[in-house]
Formats: sequence, structure tokens, C-alpha cells
Amino acid sequence: MLLVVDTNIIISCLIKDSKTREILLTANVDFAVPEWVHSEIRKHMKLIAKKADVSVIELEHFMEELFQVVHTTPFEEYQPYIDDAHNLIGEVDKDDVPFIALALALHADAIWTNDKDFDKQDRVAVLRTHDLLELL
Repeated sequence: MLLVVDTNIIISCLIKDSKTREILLTANVDFAVPEWVHSEIRKHMKLIAKKADVSVIELEHFMEELFQVVHTTPFEEYQPYIDDAHNLIGEVDKDDVPFIALALALHADAIWTNDKDFDKQDRVAVLRTHDLLELL
């Protein structure tokens, strides 16, 4: 199974030891994120570190470990799908466009997210954490 992982899932994993973290680090699933996720996380590093009760350096080390498991896909690989993705979800939330584009580019099985905005499109399947726990 190939899943595109939304930023909210990555941030949740970084903040606390949870089922989300367990799935990301141990499930026999291929996970991918658009490279854009890294800049989003970097924008909020101090806040994420504070919520996780770790130093920024510790958070960076954990991110390195996490992104050994979660594949980062360069923009060039999903760029041809940006317009299509924008038509599907851009009016709802432009920040969701890279995830739809990546899912289309990779022919992913679904997007793993807890963001209900993704439900407003019908081209890419959406899984919530509880859905994924049932599947695994």
C-alpha cells in the first residue's frame, strides 16, 4: 500500500508518541510526502518542539529518523499534476494541492489525513488514522 501523508499526521507524530507514530515507524506501508512538507514543518519548528517538550535539535534528529521511513518526493515529480489537483481542491484549501498532486502522480492508494477538507474532492481516497488502524 502506498499512502501520501498529510502534514497534520507528520506533526502529530513529531509531537507525541502515539498510534500515529507507531504506524509511521513500523507499518509495512510505503509513505510519501511532497517536499513542501519540510518547509511547513520548519516554519513551525519551535512550536512543535515546545509541544513535544524537546529541544529543536532533538526534534531535528527525530525528523531525520522519520524521513528515513517517509519518502520525500521532489516537486518535479508531481508538478505535472498541480493544475489538476488545484481544480480538485484548490478552492477549498490551496495548501492541500501538493498532496492531491502527489497522490495522482504516484497513483497512491490514499491520502492519510485528519483534515476533512480532503473529503470535498472525490478523485483520491482518504484514510483517517482510525481507518488505517482498522486496515492494519
